[in-house]
Amino acid sequence: MTESFAIDQVVNSVNEIGSDAANRREHRRRLAYWVVRFQDLSGKWHTTKTDNVSEGGLQAVVEKAYKPGTKLFIKVPLVYKEHQRTIEAIIETRYSVACSSGFKVGMMFTRISDEDKEFLRAYSEKEI
Repeated sequence: MTESFAIDQVVNSVNEIGSDAANRREHRRRLAYWVVRFQDLSGKWHTTKTDNVSEGGLQAVVEKAYKPGTKLFIKVPLVYKEHQRTIEAIIETRYSVACSSGFKVGMMFTRISDEDKEFLRAYSEKEI
């Protein structure tokens, strides 16, 4: 995915993973304080950090609340041990909860590559 096509892909994305409430805790989470960039529907980029990640999504602290169901394009450039990659995905917000530094927002992946999903699974399961 490139930045020029990111918003088109968010607007036209189809939820490929599923969004029912039963999936909320389907995957093991692991603490991760990784930089994440996300693009909102206005095209504006924001930068923050994750709190935790899983193969199904992530939680990050952001400046404003997002309604559940909001779709965003994200990039997570990271280096972890011998792994260097940029995870690119489309997410759907699940919740926004006020906290001392903004809002904790739960984000579920709706489009992510198989390779990135496998990396997140291995990381979350502490296999790497």
